[in-house]
Amino acid sequence: MNKSLCCIALLALFTTACSEAPKEETAVDTTQVQTDAAKTVPVGDTSQNSLDWAGSYEGVLPCASCEGIQTLITLQSDNSFVQETVYLGKDEKILKLMGKAAWDEKGQKITLEDGTQYLVGENQLIMLDTEGQRITGDLAANYVLKKKQ
Repeated sequence: MNKSLCCIALLALFTTACSEAPKEETAVDTTQVQTDAAKTVPVGDTSQNSLDWAGSYEGVLPCASCEGIQTLITLQSDNSFVQETVYLGKDEKILKLMGKAAWDEKGQKITLEDGTQYLVGENQLIMLDTEGQRITGDLAANYVLKKKQ
């Protein structure tokens, strides 16, 4: 009997020693926190957070009714921009557009206030079509603005 009582006492001791005290739960909605964080800063390396994208970009974009569109876009680190365009072989008046550029959720593309979209690359802006896709074909290389050094 003494042996049985000793075994029961040891068994009770081992069972209580191995159990953990209940943890206090915190009422934090991790889904909401993750969603809010994803809206503000893209995860991983993106054009927005890993490239030195602020600066001036220039080039001549194709034009159906003129010799080309001389374009200069200056991007500031606060997302403000100034776009200056001249339709070559036409009026040649400088058209100026100012405002805030909006980054897409992936931190790769910007949209200017007139709806024009650009893919932001290393020292270049690549003009996109109206659906936000890269322009393909023979003239695709002409839709690139190079960063001024």
